[in-house]
Amino acid sequence: MTSKVFDLRRKIKRLETLIDTSMVFSGILDIDELLDTVMQKAEEVMEAEASSVFRIDEKRKDLYFITARGEKGKEAKEIRVPMGKGIVGWVAEHGKPLLVPDVRKDRRWFRGVDEKTKWVTRSILAVPLIVKGKVIGVAEVLNKKGDRKFDKGDLELFAALGNQIAIAVENASLYSDLDKLFLSSIRAIVEAVDAKDPYTRGHSGRVVEYALQIGHALTGNKDRLKEIEISAILHDVGKIGIPDKILGKPGRLTRREQKYMERHPEFSAAIVEPIELLKKLRKNILHHHERIDGTGYPNGLLGNRIPLVARIICIADAFDAMTTDRPYRKRKSMRTALRELKRHSGSQFDERLVDIFVTEFANNDFR
Repeated sequence: MTSKVFDLRRKIKRLETLIDTSMVFSGILDIDELLDTVMQKAEEVMEAEASSVFRIDEKRKDLYFITARGEKGKEAKEIRVPMGKGIVGWVAEHGKPLLVPDVRKDRRWFRGVDEKTKWVTRSILAVPLIVKGKVIGVAEVLNKKGDRKFDKGDLELFAALGNQIAIAVENASLYSDLDKLFLSSIRAIVEAVDAKDPYTRGHSGRVVEYALQIGHALTGNKDRLKEIEISAILHDVGKIGIPDKILGKPGRLTRREQKYMERHPEFSAAIVEPIELLKKLRKNILHHHERIDGTGYPNGLLGNRIPLVARIICIADAFDAMTTDRPYRKRKSMRTALRELKRHSGSQFDERLVDIFVTEFANNDFR
């Protein structure tokens, strides 16, 4: 194969990489998944052994890993690099790309990362991540395979990828800030609802904690876990429509009052339904008092016809209710409450989810 044909194929491969990553950026919203995918492509086309993306911490004046691929990626994520220190610190401070064929011959090389991770760095290609003229981080690839060196073609491609990565990181930060604001806002609303009844103060927060314990045991999918979290936060928001004389009644409710109280899942579902971002959570909230045997409310759904998230919240909600004081009874011990969950699994509660909760409870300290 002539060198001209090889160079042409190489250029085509790099053009394909840029097109592919553009498609990735438009199709993936999760920043961790996005960066892992893009850096994997960068490693493949530049034949690198590992790669990393750093973000600048303005307050601490240092850089921290937001993704680290390669054999020692997990260990590397725990390390922070002072601003101006090492290759990445220099790139962050000067806002210029840097190709270092042999780190041992470069006085800027910071050995601290290798010493902590036991990784051996031979060469580095690092580019600044710049948004609106400001450096927000650094991306790097490490060690060309076969003991070869990175070249100017690698630098040009990686600089182009760096422009895309910078925009993605910045947008992800903005999204994260909005997401935190959204969550804190709905938490504040729900806490105000909880506060209407002195016996349920903090209830929604604890239900979230218990529900997420089950959720994490079932899946690592962030979107699914967020669905569980927000559904659990909002599961009782409809109690805002329950009169205080019923919510705070110091004794057992009459049958009529109980029937009215049992409408709170419908009220909760009605509150979230008009909100576009929350509409898909309606079924989780509406059905969190259904029972596996079909005798629950409001629709008497049976078994797996009850949405999974609703079944999770049902367990978390019941456990918190049993382990907190109520006007008509004292709290049960956590051990007793767990036995009650087991006793009613298969009838009131999903048996598999109860088993998961009991196991997670044994492995984690909820108190």
